[in-house]
Amino acid sequence: MQKVLIVDDSKVSRRINRDLLSKLGYEVISEAVDGVDGLAKYEEHKPEFILTDVEMPNLDGVGMVKKIRELGHDVHVVVITSVVNSQVTQEVIKYGVKILKKPLKEAHLHHALLSFK
Repeated sequence: MQKVLIVDDSKVSRRINRDLLSKLGYEVISEAVDGVDGLAKYEEHKPEFILTDVEMPNLDGVGMVKKIRELGHDVHVVVITSVVNSQVTQEVIKYGVKILKKPLKEAHLHHALLSFK
């Protein structure tokens, strides 16, 4: 079973995403409340996938992905956001992530995760 780290400042979003991932056959190994926490949990658990929100306090999802890539890690990342704009898209696309719009739909998440294989 492939392991996923969820990074989102919304407890409700984390629960919804956990349920979706479990339904799709993924194991959620940890959850983080922002990018700083996400970096620490990534280093601790080394998941195959990260599902992260963009807008979060302390360190946003884009900043977290940038730091992970700077450290040389090639983890698969799905970025979820309520606002898909060209600045966010251009910023994260260069890091090889998939971008999904909120509210997250099971079929879209499934397709994004499978596209990494």
